[in-house]
Amino acid sequence: MINSFKNKQALLIGNGINQLDYSQSISWGALLNELKRQYGINVDLDNEFKPFPIGFEEMRHLKKGGSSIESKLKNLKTSIREIIDNQLDGKNGFNEYHAKICSLNYDDILTTNYDYALELSISNDFKLKKSKTYAQNKQERKFSLKRRYGNFDKTISNIWHIHGELESSRNISLNSKQYREESILIGYEHYSEYLEHIQENINGKKGKRIADNQSIISRIKNNTTGTFWTDVFFTHNLDIIGLGLDFSENHLWWLLNKRAMLISNNRVHKHRTDGVRIDNTINYYYPDLPDNYTININEPAALKKLIQKINLAKRTSAIGDVLNSFKVNSKPIKCNSYYEFYDKYVKKKGI
Repeated sequence: MINSFKNKQALLIGNGINQLDYSQSISWGALLNELKRQYGINVDLDNEFKPFPIGFEEMRHLKKGGSSIESKLKNLKTSIREIIDNQLDGKNGFNEYHAKICSLNYDDILTTNYDYALELSISNDFKLKKSKTYAQNKQERKFSLKRRYGNFDKTISNIWHIHGELESSRNISLNSKQYREESILIGYEHYSEYLEHIQENINGKKGKRIADNQSIISRIKNNTTGTFWTDVFFTHNLDIIGLGLDFSENHLWWLLNKRAMLISNNRVHKHRTDGVRIDNTINYYYPDLPDNYTININEPAALKKLIQKINLAKRTSAIGDVLNSFKVNSKPIKCNSYYEFYDKYVKKKGI
């Protein structure tokens, strides 16, 4: 029996770390609201039961101007890059916690963020040389299974942008249908197509023998893992921080579920994994904050706040329940603030 764990450590990190410095970060909600303001789109983005990928598609359909739905998408994604670029103009583009995280003993870091805060915290010349020096793959235009940067003077082998990036260093032709922001993953259609590619990447293509078309089980058996970020979910001990893991992140939940199914097959039907045992560990770290959220019933918005509090508690409980069933370890860190959460996490991991 071949073990899947390759004695490597990885981190999956979301926008939470960016939010520690509001002058250099923007949330999904704020980003969509800025697009709404810029283009005068009449859309309700305050309804918490409307997932952001769906809200984005709604905006695309309601946006005025543009000759096609594709051109509207290009306009919106280009504006996303401009909004973030304008916010970061004249600033470092990262905060102290990006540097601390990158100093930890991780072989690979996966990020859902479009920006380059992690890379900039490592290399001052990243902006100037990212394409020539650091880009490790230049084939992907829209999807991001191989989208990574490396060659850093650090222990980190790769920083993977699994949700795309602001301004791709990949090969872009002069074809008007191609543009550098195309990889930005934000709309429901893109999410759905991406999930299809990920499923094919993990399950493999029938009748194909080259490494890129093999299943994850075949890649592990043949020792050809490492080309795709999805491999990390099976070959590395993976920590997850700063990521809300909303259920709209269907590709991440699918991967966690697939891994859990393979682990179960290890125990019950060993032949189904072709001699491969999935034995890596995934830990989900989150802040365990004190419940200081009190509701003043005399406030006009008291009922709305109460409903939001109840829904948040239910959402957190639901995520925890599913993670446990998916063989992911929930790791709360008691803290009084998000800053303390990251400080404690960094200390726990080695600094």
